[in-house]
Amino acid sequence: MKRVLIVGSGGIGRRHLKGYGQTGRASLAIVEPDPGRKAEAMAMFGLTEAYDNIADADLSSFDLAVICAPANHHVALMRACAEAGLAFMVEKPLAVTMEGVDAALELVAGRGIVARVGYVRRVAEEVIALRQQILAGKIGTLRLAYLNSSQEFPKYRPDFQRTYYARPEMGGGAILDGASHLFDMLIWLMGKPTHVTCMFDRLVLEGTDTEDTCLVSILFESGAMANVEMNQFQKRNVAQFEFIGTRGNLMVDHSTLKFADDDSGQWKEQRDYMDGLVPVEAHQARFRLQANAMLDALEGKPCWLATLDEARDNLRVALAAKQSWLEKRIVSL
Repeated sequence: MKRVLIVGSGGIGRRHLKGYGQTGRASLAIVEPDPGRKAEAMAMFGLTEAYDNIADADLSSFDLAVICAPANHHVALMRACAEAGLAFMVEKPLAVTMEGVDAALELVAGRGIVARVGYVRRVAEEVIALRQQILAGKIGTLRLAYLNSSQEFPKYRPDFQRTYYARPEMGGGAILDGASHLFDMLIWLMGKPTHVTCMFDRLVLEGTDTEDTCLVSILFESGAMANVEMNQFQKRNVAQFEFIGTRGNLMVDHSTLKFADDDSGQWKEQRDYMDGLVPVEAHQARFRLQANAMLDALEGKPCWLATLDEARDNLRVALAAKQSWLEKRIVSL
């Protein structure tokens, strides 16, 4: 059993509490400054150990920290873990600015600490299968990608105006909070990004200071290109990620992986990786899979969760996207 400290017990923290609890490999404690939220989480998950502040916890007694606080606190919390020699997983995005990021990553690397970033799509079966087929050359050389993830966000988070999402300085908005999942998928599949251009705005959602829509184009070192689209107000829930190679196309449509290599307009192969499953339960199951992957990493086993360096590239894409529209230019990374 590994001792795991969950830092923050809000919505994402509770997903991790449930996920690590389901592994049967972890004993759990939390850091939560809000007394009501702390009491509720302790009762909900049967916890007996809780702290108001990470400084109150003896970090040397833990095997892993899972940082679920708002993104503007991530750098300080990563440093606290690194200085204590504690392995950690930090939720996305890595931070909200580049301030202090490089120094924190150098500290982590210098201490030889195991650290990953919580882009949960990396444990989704359909995304893993997509990557394996691309690497196997099923569509030839990957040259282009179109990713669209759009939905009625208030339906799923009716409290969005009262959360970090409403505040750009806390990592809210379509780019840092939502599209960074797609940037991670692209970095994992297409490599290092080099140039970014973007348009974004708050087109519909009231009561926030953040954008609800973005259109981002990215160029990669390989010369491959990608378009990322997201809006957070449309009624139809779309999650379509198409990857185009020199010999065919692969698409993830929600949980269905599709393949085509001709001009018939029909998909030659299709497999739904959530067939027979309840989508909400299947999504929560990814947090168990992610927890097991992180616990495996502590034991020195292979782990393809996002690295800090990959998440740094991701953050640079997100910040460049905002800079691009504000300055009306293509930004070189």
